[in-house]
Amino acid sequence: MSNKKLVLGIAAGVAALAVVGVICKRKGYLDGACEKAESLGNDLKDKYNNVKESARKKFDEVVHKGGEIADRLKNKSETAAKNIDPTTN
Repeated sequence: MSNKKLVLGIAAGVAALAVVGVICKRKGYLDGACEKAESLGNDLKDKYNNVKESARKKFDEVVHKGGEIADRLKNKSETAAKNIDPTTN
């Protein structure tokens, strides 16, 4: 297939879609589509924000828990270091 035929086919497809779009607009088929798309967009935005907040809370919990574990290990290592007899080294 030559490039000329490919471009001609794409142009014909775009023109056909434009005609269908104009006909649907005149018949009123697209009137509710904009509102539905906007509603769907808002719902997705809300869900994204909820997931983002949930992930942020989980991350903060993990960081806090990690800090607690690190503090406990530090205290245990300091206690163990104090209990080592310096004459054995």
